[in-house]
Amino acid sequence: MALVFFAAACGSPTPSAPAPVSLPPATTVPPPPTTVAALSGTWAGMGMDSQGATQVTWTLTQSGDSVTGTVKTQAVDPADGSCGSCHRNKSGTFTGTISGGTVKLTMFFAAGVDGDPTPACTATLGGSAATPTTDQIAVSYVGTDSCEGNFENGTLTMARQR
Repeated sequence: MALVFFAAACGSPTPSAPAPVSLPPATTVPPPPTTVAALSGTWAGMGMDSQGATQVTWTLTQSGDSVTGTVKTQAVDPADGSCGSCHRNKSGTFTGTISGGTVKLTMFFAAGVDGDPTPACTATLGGSAATPTTDQIAVSYVGTDSCEGNFENGTLTMARQR
């Protein structure tokens, strides 16, 4: 009888864990591409930076991921007699590129432009706008003016003109 007990104990296999199931590698779905609204047209708005406030107008043309055009700035109060009332009245060029939903832009104001009240001074502003909407763009920028120094902590809010 002991032999039967021993045979029964040894002869019954122990249940084993099921074999692991091999799953295919997880796939990640990339986020949909971010698109930027067409920027061609006229935009107007206000800028504010370490040198004060300014009114800004862009006239832009977009071709693919490239944007070009003109920019005009004007002092909020052109008759206040401050340096800003002169240095904020400029006409220049706008260039930009669009990549991944962000617009990187440069506004350049050359010296000696006709009608510029500060013809000896140049200014360059560079910045970016993340995912502009159809009718609004919010830009962060910095820059320099060869006569007045740096533009720091600049913000520019533009609206499409109809």
